[in-house]
Amino acid sequence: MSGEKIRSGHQRRVLNWLMDGGGTVSEIAESLQLRMPHASLALRQLRERKEVSRDDQGSIRGAVHRLNEAGRTRLANDALARTRTLLTQIPSQAEAIVLSQDGAHLLLGYVKTPRSRLLSLPNQGISSQGDTPSTSTGSQGGRWAVQRDEQIRWYTLSDLQLTDAPRTQNLRGTLEEWTEEIDRIGILHATLLDTSREWLLSPGTWYTEPETPPPLPNALIQGEYVLGTATGTDIAISPQHGIHAHLRLPVNRVMTLNSVRKNALVFEERPQQRTARYLPHEALYHWLRARHPRLSEEKLNRKNEELRTYLLQPDGNAPSIALQRQLLADYGIVEWREGSTISNINFSGISNTGALALFEWFFQNSTEECAVEWPYSLDDNRRILERMLSSGRCRLLITSHGDYSPLISATSVIRTRKTLMKAAISLGRGKLLPLSLLQSTAGPSVQNMHEEIPSTAKELLEAWNSEEGMNKELFTETELDTGRQKAIWHALSNYPAGDENWANLNESTYPLAAWIATPHQHRTSRWIRLRTILPNGWADLLPIELCETATLISAMPKGSEEWSLLALEKTRQRFTNNVESILKYESFFQDDVLGPWMATAVLLASGQLPEEFHPLLEQACSLWVDAPRQPKQVLESLFPIGIPLSNHVEACLIQCKAAAKVHPHDSILSLWSSLLENLESNEPTTPEFLRKIMTKLPSDWWRAWAGEWLQIQLTSSSGRRWLAATPLPWPALLTRPAGERGGLPAWPIPYPAGRLGLDEVLHILLLEDKKGKPALLDVYDMFATSERQEPVHYGRTHPLVGWLARSVDSWPPMGLEVLSQGEPEIGALLYARSFASKLE
Repeated sequence: MSGEKIRSGHQRRVLNWLMDGGGTVSEIAESLQLRMPHASLALRQLRERKEVSRDDQGSIRGAVHRLNEAGRTRLANDALARTRTLLTQIPSQAEAIVLSQDGAHLLLGYVKTPRSRLLSLPNQGISSQGDTPSTSTGSQGGRWAVQRDEQIRWYTLSDLQLTDAPRTQNLRGTLEEWTEEIDRIGILHATLLDTSREWLLSPGTWYTEPETPPPLPNALIQGEYVLGTATGTDIAISPQHGIHAHLRLPVNRVMTLNSVRKNALVFEERPQQRTARYLPHEALYHWLRARHPRLSEEKLNRKNEELRTYLLQPDGNAPSIALQRQLLADYGIVEWREGSTISNINFSGISNTGALALFEWFFQNSTEECAVEWPYSLDDNRRILERMLSSGRCRLLITSHGDYSPLISATSVIRTRKTLMKAAISLGRGKLLPLSLLQSTAGPSVQNMHEEIPSTAKELLEAWNSEEGMNKELFTETELDTGRQKAIWHALSNYPAGDENWANLNESTYPLAAWIATPHQHRTSRWIRLRTILPNGWADLLPIELCETATLISAMPKGSEEWSLLALEKTRQRFTNNVESILKYESFFQDDVLGPWMATAVLLASGQLPEEFHPLLEQACSLWVDAPRQPKQVLESLFPIGIPLSNHVEACLIQCKAAAKVHPHDSILSLWSSLLENLESNEPTTPEFLRKIMTKLPSDWWRAWAGEWLQIQLTSSSGRRWLAATPLPWPALLTRPAGERGGLPAWPIPYPAGRLGLDEVLHILLLEDKKGKPALLDVYDMFATSERQEPVHYGRTHPLVGWLARSVDSWPPMGLEVLSQGEPEIGALLYARSFASKLE
């Protein structure tokens, strides 16, 4: 199928904007931030091409322009042209590609059927050479976009001809799915939900949906009651109060109203209801005022009292027949009661005038929240409906009469769908999110309480499954107090959306349950209040990116090791980017529990600290050696590998060496200190000690001596047994370029110029066939083929490993693909040496 790009940027943007409906020249210019002459010229050119039509019934000024079929065809051809240009090799496990981005509007190509019309977009893409993120920072989450109202179009990959959608997968992400041949691509238009920050994936970038999706915009998740889920997902949608829903199907109206009716005054229409209807007698005053607007206040009060007495007391005097007829016409047969006893008002049989009086009663005599199903005209009652939505007490207003008409006071809008249980929530132009309504009465979900409860946040996170709910079989703690059981299981039943109001009410009585029930966006503030009360292991629920540095430091001792290290890394990043901020938190050094964590963060940032901060390092080091966290990273930060020792860290070196003597002999700190002392004294080392070093310490700390140490191990049977059982990237350890900076932290040494020969590694052939032997066989083969001038062998640990024994000048071109073809350290060395040779 042919396709031609739209050359004019203005024309393409205008056509794209008109996909979501018509607009005037001024509306188009304002929305696209174009100057009026440019917008007018683009529209004139599009009209001449007969791709845009103008409503010319009235004045040309202010006429609405609309996209026609020719315009849609041109957009489709533009999309095909972009696809043809960008569609090259598809990385393994890729799901989609960015075809273009124009502000909030996206053009995306999917090789797997999207999970739903709500699209989760990552912050990083997949590199064209492999499966790794192109700019990996370890972050999760990303952005949300929603598919625009146009359907996805599927094309064959071979010639981009229209085809059918791929068959629906039952299990997305299974091995069967990923190994299925990809033979088509689906092109769709989407709109970013949040345009406050730029989405950095450029056209041509492949990506997969993030494992941990980002939070939805606050307008969709900050409400107290869940209306349903985004269709095709299990993501709960709970908009804030003031929702306007225009729903034509009665069943959908009932389901939507049920989701927000808990503890609310409900106005609804139930024509088939046979039970008695009750109305508040206080509304009669407002009804009389509407019926008799010219009556004085005195006469109005007297008439109201007469009517109230007649309706509430059996012996009351009857009002005039005319008034009784008016009352029956507007309300039918009902029972009148005190308004405080009424929780439901049925509009069935009530006229528009009668309904307005009930609204007036609600505004002036009630303090409750309400949910409204309005069966009357919207346009004729716009003023009172706007007042209801803007009152702050209306959770939901449902209309059904006639076509949808916007109400400016609505916080969000739900539009009708012609399918049971389906609707769509509108977030603005081009942002229509399909919504699957709840099948049961909403409010906080209810589960049975159990004795089993999670002992830590990590246990809770492992037990939670978005599809199956909470797996209590993974909980290891038992709670016998029924009050705490009930509170914690209430909190668990609301996880992960949370219940902020409930958490606020129960914070002092059941702090752990309140912490579990806290919504994501409120966790940092609640942590500040509960941090001294919560047991250890519960900091993992804190969102690291949203926490201030002081909060992170205070939470590190109460998190799992994995979470605490992530929090520590975030603190290091902040100290590095703003070294002056360290002074704000210097008081943490005086805290027995937090001091070592603060010290670790400062030492990790030591390489970026200016001279005036050097005295702080000695203080931090004295705290760190008592509880050395992340010893590899801290030692490398204090004593960078291959860099001569700086004067300002000599005191830290003395402290570290002294403290190492009292730490476990197998710890990184102790082994580093022992090896450093041997190097300083030039004392011989035993093969057993070397094996311990090579097992426990990072290979980049000792690979400068790798050739010498390998020979030592090959000469003994115990050494050969250890080599055979211990997998190490020996080819990369033995072929570093001569002169490269290396050595142990605090003991810099360049890599030696000499290289092992074939005779020195013959004993490799004597090794048992265990997991450590393939790398050593590659060492033997690469030396043997090089000395014998034979072709380079195909490696076991990496297909190109044999080239490491040859002059770089003889190497074939090596690009980023070598990084993903085998042992990562070997691939990294191949790429680095190839890249460096080009610079020379």
